[in-house]
Amino acid sequence: MLLIRIPIIALLLFFSVASFSQVLDYVDVHLKIVEKVADKNTPLANTKLNISDYGEVLTNAEGQYTFPYAIRKNVDPQISIGLFSEEHKMLKPLDGSIALDTTREEIFIELLVVNMAEESEAFKKRIGDLESRISRLKSKNELTQRQLNAINNQLLDTIMHFENIKRGLEQEIEDYENLTEEQRREISAQNDKILRLEDEVNRLTVDLEEAMEERYLRKNTYFKNISGNLLAYLRKAKDLRDHLPFIKTYFSVRNFENYKKDINGYNEQYELLENNQLDYMEGVKHYWGNRSITRNMEDLLEFLTKGIHYNQIYKTTAEVMAEVGKQKPQKAQKLATSAHQDLTINLRTLEKDINRILTDLRRNL
Repeated sequence: MLLIRIPIIALLLFFSVASFSQVLDYVDVHLKIVEKVADKNTPLANTKLNISDYGEVLTNAEGQYTFPYAIRKNVDPQISIGLFSEEHKMLKPLDGSIALDTTREEIFIELLVVNMAEESEAFKKRIGDLESRISRLKSKNELTQRQLNAINNQLLDTIMHFENIKRGLEQEIEDYENLTEEQRREISAQNDKILRLEDEVNRLTVDLEEAMEERYLRKNTYFKNISGNLLAYLRKAKDLRDHLPFIKTYFSVRNFENYKKDINGYNEQYELLENNQLDYMEGVKHYWGNRSITRNMEDLLEFLTKGIHYNQIYKTTAEVMAEVGKQKPQKAQKLATSAHQDLTINLRTLEKDINRILTDLRRNL
């Protein structure tokens, strides 16, 4: 008999790789660091960065660096990026922290930095005010890192947009030579525009911050209510399922009180969920704006309502209690036993669907 010998080291390597691949998956993260210079963003070449759980890296001549991020089960994917530079300040992302969307194979992230020494005092003040606003929001501990990043980016884009307009107006003033009376009037008009622009950007950033904060708080409230009620419903449904194998036993000890109590608790929870279904669907559609998540939420609620509540729990409970009222333990137990296995399978499916939709909602807060 011919024996094929495989080196032990090779076998160990094979099983190590196989085992590792079952635990981890990867997403390619593409970083690009750019510097704000006047009204343009230019790549910052050969920049040293520190990536959490990865280490120190150096960007290429185009300010880019790509690395594979290992996704671990039950761990929210998030990285933090530090900048090794005494001259530059990172404006995006907030605190260099990024929540990764692991549903995609590739993620492209742009890091925006600025040399504050070369910026105007007005711009420095606006950035300082922005940092104070974000710090205030962060201290409330009501928004996620992703939401804080979104507010920071939106306000920063607004500030930079108006800063570019202001710079253009100031440049027009500088271009005037040998001023005529008409040009003096034009300069005065331009200065008035700049003052109005300052007032406008101040008002706009405050209004925008308040609007975005309110939107995210509403979104978080929806998530809290949806997740709380879905998980509570699942617990109540499981409580009823767990009674089914013992219906006949309850006759002998005349103890249906706990079963009836759990029926009432289930009915209250289902009614709460039913009364809020339309509101939940509108909330998911409006605040998440994701067709896939909205469709999955719709499918889950339909399965919960029609597949589990009406076709199984409501029907089984009514039939079992009818036989209980007739004092027929054998028939009551037969109905309960017949329903128990199917209900167990469907509740397991419902639990998976609930966990999946809540994960999608949470990752997209």
